[in-house]
Amino acid sequence: MSFSFDPTTDVGVLRVLLEDTTQTSSVSAAFSNESLEALLDLNGDDIWFAAADGARALAAKFAKEAISVGLGREDIRIDKKKKAEYFLELAKSFSARSGSDVVEYVDSFNVIVDSVGRDRSEYIGRFN
Repeated sequence: MSFSFDPTTDVGVLRVLLEDTTQTSSVSAAFSNESLEALLDLNGDDIWFAAADGARALAAKFAKEAISVGLGREDIRIDKKKKAEYFLELAKSFSARSGSDVVEYVDSFNVIVDSVGRDRSEYIGRFN
């Protein structure tokens, strides 16, 4: 598992979007380069969709750690529940930014209404 940060590459851009730009001896990166490359491959090199999947992965990771601790006083509180929520919201915003959203449409239709006004049409294709 390797780590590098070059913001001129797709992996580097993903690191910026996912706030995963630092690795030290005491702090490990959330993603390896190989993991980020896999996210890009899974999403057809669409950086925004890859970032959305990465943010969802981080939300899942932080959901396991979600605790809220009060230290006996109202003014001192540690709430790790918000971390997972933050990354889920981030995933939604990344998905919305992608220009590759699939648009679904009706291929064809034949409108048939019976004598009492019930729709007896035949729909072919996906219809929402």
